[in-house]
Amino acid sequence: MNASDIMTIGAITVRPDSTVAHAARVMVERRISGLPVVNASGKLVGIVSEQDLLRRKELRTAGASWLDFLLDTDGLAHQYAREFGRKVEDVMSRNVVIVGPDVQLDEIVELMETHQIKRVPVVRDGDVVGIVSRANLLSALARLMGEAPQPVVSDLTIRKSIIDEIAFKEWAPGNTIDILVRNGVVTLNGTVEAEHIRDAVRVAAENAPGAVRVWDNMRVAQLPAD
Repeated sequence: MNASDIMTIGAITVRPDSTVAHAARVMVERRISGLPVVNASGKLVGIVSEQDLLRRKELRTAGASWLDFLLDTDGLAHQYAREFGRKVEDVMSRNVVIVGPDVQLDEIVELMETHQIKRVPVVRDGDVVGIVSRANLLSALARLMGEAPQPVVSDLTIRKSIIDEIAFKEWAPGNTIDILVRNGVVTLNGTVEAEHIRDAVRVAAENAPGAVRVWDNMRVAQLPAD
C-alpha cells in the first residue's frame, strides 16, 4: 500500500499571512492537529501544528525553558517570534517532511517515527494533494484487520504452520509447547521461560491461517529463589 491508498484527499490549508488565531480556530473546529501552509500559488511552504502553538504569551506559557540554553542568538530570536508572533508565518515549521502519492506506507511510518510527527503532506509538483496522518494509518489497519472469510485449513496444517513460525525464532521457547488443534481451535499447553515468550507464541498461533480461536493454557516458569 502507498500514500494514495489511505490519504485524506485534499487538505485544509492556511496562508502564511493568516493569523495564528485563525489557524488555531480552524484546527479546533475541524478537529485536526496540523495545517499545511501554502502561498498564493498554492505551493506548500510550511506546516503549522499544535506543537507550534504550545508556548504562547496568551497562554502564559512563553518564556525561558531549559531548551533555551541550547539555542544561539538567532535561535532565541526565532523562539521569541514563535511565542509572540501573530501570523502563521511566525510560528510555522518551514522544513516540512513530505511524501509523494506513490511512497510506501513503511517509508511513511519511518518518517513519522524519525521526525516525531503525526502527519505528512502528500505533494505532487509542489501542490498538496492529500494528508497521511496517524489516524489514516489506524483506519487502514482497522480495515485490513476486519473480519474476512477464512479459508478452510486442516487442523494438521494449522498446527504445522504454528510450529514452523516459532521454530527458528530467537525467542523460541526452550521447553516443549504442546499445540493441539481441533476444528480450527488451537490449545496451547506447556511452560515457557518468560511472559513475553508466552505472548509471542500466542500471537503466532492467532495469526496462523485457518485458526479461529486460541486457548492459552501456557504457564511461565517460576525462577528458583536465591
